[in-house]
Amino acid sequence: MRINKAKAIFILTIIASILIMSGCSQDKTEPTSSVTTKQLVYGTEKEVERVNPILDESQEIDSLLYRGLTKPTETNEIAPDLATEWTISSDQLTYTFKLRDNAQWEDGKPVTAEDVKFTLDKIRDSHTNSSIAGDFTEIKSVEVMKENEVQITLHHHFPPLLGKLKIGIMPKHLLQNQDINETDLNQHPVSNGPFKLKEWTNDHTITLVRNDKYYGPKPKLDEVVFKPVPDANTRVLQLKTGEIDLALMEPNQMATIKEDDQFKMYTIPTADYRAVMYNFNNSLFEDARVRQAMNFAIDRDAIVKGVLFDKGTAAYGPLQKAWANAPQKEWYAYEPEKAKALLGEAGWKKGKDGVLVKDGIRFEFELVSPITDPLRVALANVVAEQLKPLGILAVPKPKDWNAIKFDQEDAFLIGWGSEFDPDDHTYRVFHSSQIGDGLYNLGAYRNPEIDELLMQARTTDDQAKRKVLYEEFQQELAVDPAFNFLVYLDTLYGVNSKVTGIGNRTLGHHGFGVLWNIEEWDKK
Repeated sequence: MRINKAKAIFILTIIASILIMSGCSQDKTEPTSSVTTKQLVYGTEKEVERVNPILDESQEIDSLLYRGLTKPTETNEIAPDLATEWTISSDQLTYTFKLRDNAQWEDGKPVTAEDVKFTLDKIRDSHTNSSIAGDFTEIKSVEVMKENEVQITLHHHFPPLLGKLKIGIMPKHLLQNQDINETDLNQHPVSNGPFKLKEWTNDHTITLVRNDKYYGPKPKLDEVVFKPVPDANTRVLQLKTGEIDLALMEPNQMATIKEDDQFKMYTIPTADYRAVMYNFNNSLFEDARVRQAMNFAIDRDAIVKGVLFDKGTAAYGPLQKAWANAPQKEWYAYEPEKAKALLGEAGWKKGKDGVLVKDGIRFEFELVSPITDPLRVALANVVAEQLKPLGILAVPKPKDWNAIKFDQEDAFLIGWGSEFDPDDHTYRVFHSSQIGDGLYNLGAYRNPEIDELLMQARTTDDQAKRKVLYEEFQQELAVDPAFNFLVYLDTLYGVNSKVTGIGNRTLGHHGFGVLWNIEEWDKK
């Protein structure tokens, strides 16, 4: 028993000593930092598969990692970025750019003229199979003059060039000996922009962290997270719970916003339109009178009111928000009787069940929309209802994005539109040279007159002459429709109430460009 007491006294003494030492140690330790990471979580509609501006049309994440020679301003004018200045030769065929000397990759290597040449050469290389190659076909050559000076020579005058050069520049020293389509850099980007990659997880969530080597104003945010949330209702729910800070919303979700919600809605104008894209491999759409009739059958004002809840406008063509707009409203007026007459002229007559028939073929087709896009699904349903009285049976067919094969679908609820030069989403979408795998003339539309007008418009210096050419293009497109234009959208973004700095620039397709001034964003 005495031994046990001795042991107990000994143990208590040791414990007391430890506690005293611990207390002394704590007294000497500096207070733990309580700084909170300023993190913006963006709930995106799709997963980001890769980040490589050479291969794909721009994604929101691109400009956070890769900057171009130029960038758009708040009014969508062209401003210097990696290039500090440029000169244009008297014949308008040679552009010489001087690069800033303080731009570097996150690995410490300088951004040079070699990187610019590498990027533009790769885009134009047919082996790359870049979806944006058509934007750069007027480039004849790219030459390195000095480490910080690059010269671009053109085949023809090409006024849209400066706008195209906002494309992100890629690092030659890391890519020159690699397959650009298969390189690990597509999932492990090395940045020259305001943020750099921190983590890319198996669930496709991407976390970016501020890049302290960035030459421009340092972002106020510490991190930006791209989290895939394809379902629109889930995005709103996660905005309400604070799980995400930024997300696209649908017009029909406005009624779900409550005064005590911790997010608010921003309505931002866009150049983004929705339309029915005809597949010209389908014989139903061969006769232009049929497509004209379908245009006259659509009540666009009713769609704006009933589907968009007045968050948008009726669409009459692809350049409605551009300086080159020439409205062709008479070709898109709601005139059902004119539609019936045109279908009769084209040889279509109603069968016993009310569906049009010609040469034993029923006027019936599937109208496909992405199942994760409630607005496109709703538009497809409304179009089907408005065409039905004419005897046209459009069957709405929502599909998963991965299951959509554009060359095999009868018709598709398309979305396009650019806030930049009118060439941006006209040449690549309607010119016949852009038909093919990975290119953007998805409906295989062919019209030699359209081809010529678009080529002339993109290679003419005089803006007044370009406007005339684009007016003629819009007139011909109305006579020989590639699309049945429906509506232009206002973009609705749900934003955490603690987030500030959001700009009010006219945005592009699907509200693209909302992060254009990300360096100014903050989170209280």
